[in-house]
Amino acid sequence: MQWKDYIAAIAEKGASQSQIAKQAGCGQATISDLASGKTREPRHSLGEVLLRVGRRYGVKTPKTIKPSETTEA
Repeated sequence: MQWKDYIAAIAEKGASQSQIAKQAGCGQATISDLASGKTREPRHSLGEVLLRVGRRYGVKTPKTIKPSETTEA
């Protein structure tokens, strides 16, 4: 699973990109870039938060996805 698929799975549970962004503490454009595949990997800290947001919506954390080890976007 890629991050764009993970964002889509959260959205399928009823969250808009704006809601995901607000809960993750980032801009909607960041979520849009991840959802479209324009950005393939979020910063490690954002990746950790997105995994927590997904769990709140009942999205399981796949073994094939993990936050990037880098601190860059």
